[in-house]
Amino acid sequence: MNYQNIPPPDNFDELADWLITVDSQFSPSELHGAFIGSLSGCMRLPPSQWAQFGLAVMGASQHVIGHFSELAEATLGGMARQQLEMLASEDLIFQPFLPDDDEPIEQRTEGLSSWCKGFLGGFAEAQVFLQKSQPESDSPEGRSRSGLSLPENVQEALQDLSAIAQAIVEDLDDGYEEDGDDDGFMGDPLDVDGVLTEDGEEYEADANDAEAAERDYMEIVEYLRLAAITVFTEYGWIEMLEQSPISDAPDQASPASVSKLFRPGNKTMH
Repeated sequence: MNYQNIPPPDNFDELADWLITVDSQFSPSELHGAFIGSLSGCMRLPPSQWAQFGLAVMGASQHVIGHFSELAEATLGGMARQQLEMLASEDLIFQPFLPDDDEPIEQRTEGLSSWCKGFLGGFAEAQVFLQKSQPESDSPEGRSRSGLSLPENVQEALQDLSAIAQAIVEDLDDGYEEDGDDDGFMGDPLDVDGVLTEDGEEYEADANDAEAAERDYMEIVEYLRLAAITVFTEYGWIEMLEQSPISDAPDQASPASVSKLFRPGNKTMH
């Protein structure tokens, strides 16, 4: 079968459908995050190797690799090419693949954590790739990345993504049951359903609390988007190295804004 004309996944649902097609229950958010992290870490591969990368991230079985390698080459290779174009767009159109807004807040929050995990893993894999390829390469990325420390903004963005993922994982593991206040609310504003009062009766969450949870979620999604663009622009955009200095990245993507979303020493997102 000719898979070359199949369009690459353009969002969370389309990638989720493709994963079902190849008999995988892997997180679409984590897989997308891994591709964005690797692209932001300067990894550039032909479609066949992007397929190998994606299948390895998924932990695909030999059965899946044997039966779906051509489909993976067309789908994942196309997705890598498409996402690279979006990251490089002057219109800042890149968006992380996350569950739709009509999904429960818990599922969307878990998707945030999975995306951050994938991004950090993909970026780390890209660094290993660069170390292996630089000694044999005279390419601009090889010359520019050899022995170069990460820009400060990139370091901050990676640290913040790690903090976001860890905070969400801890809250999910704890069931959002820490730091309850006198009214029976739990510490994390994303947990607004099924809360019980001291008498064991269900607490009716105020609509304002649900709105605050949605607002916090959207702020973090926007930060993930800008953080990824920052890392790509200041470190991973190897195609532009000979045209403009790395330091000339857009200020609007500064990861310093994450301080608005977190309180030091508190897992709660604000």
